[in-house]
Amino acid sequence: MKGIWENRWFAVPVVIFLLSCALLLWVVPYGDEILFFNNWRKEPYNTIFRIFTMLGEGFVYGALILAAFRWRYRFSLLIALSGMLILPVGYVLKDQIGVFRPKTFFEQKGVYNQVVVVPEVELNSGRTSFPSGHTMSAFALYSMLTLIMGRRYERWGLLTATLAIGVAVSRVFLVQHFLADILAGAIAGLVCAQFLWWLNGTHFFQRMTVLDKGLGKPHKKNTDVSP
Repeated sequence: MKGIWENRWFAVPVVIFLLSCALLLWVVPYGDEILFFNNWRKEPYNTIFRIFTMLGEGFVYGALILAAFRWRYRFSLLIALSGMLILPVGYVLKDQIGVFRPKTFFEQKGVYNQVVVVPEVELNSGRTSFPSGHTMSAFALYSMLTLIMGRRYERWGLLTATLAIGVAVSRVFLVQHFLADILAGAIAGLVCAQFLWWLNGTHFFQRMTVLDKGLGKPHKKNTDVSP
């Protein structure tokens, strides 16, 4: 599989999500997306979205890196590089753009009391909202998994797309990010994954045939795992 958009099971829901976000940004006043979820912030939705947001965190990368060792070292490396790449990209973008977090935004407007928050969720503050790091992490990770699974497991793309989108929506639900933040995070994550997949297909990386073995039974090189 040469690119993430070749998997329609992943591409269709992701494109719908991205276009929906863009349309809502056009018609919904900034910050109203946070208030929209006020009546939904109750059980079981609080727990569901707290679980979703955890699926964009580092321990998921760690678990998948270890699991991929039994399949191919190359796949473990690609997952690890995805996590390593989003850290500096996210840091630079957050630092340079400096958008207020929802908590700070509503406090400065004097209407924070209108926001219903999820109990036991510590809200981040300051100018670190854009883009959403969790969303970037999720889209980089689940895009990479989709690319790794290739055409043989193409339909699993619907699951990976659902997980990535779920993480993104959870960030708004938990009052950690705005709609613009998750849209930018999703795009950045997709770009990071596609860049690493392209890098994996270069002559330099393809010559490292040792990466096509795993801790289990050695695998023969499969042309479907490189661009």
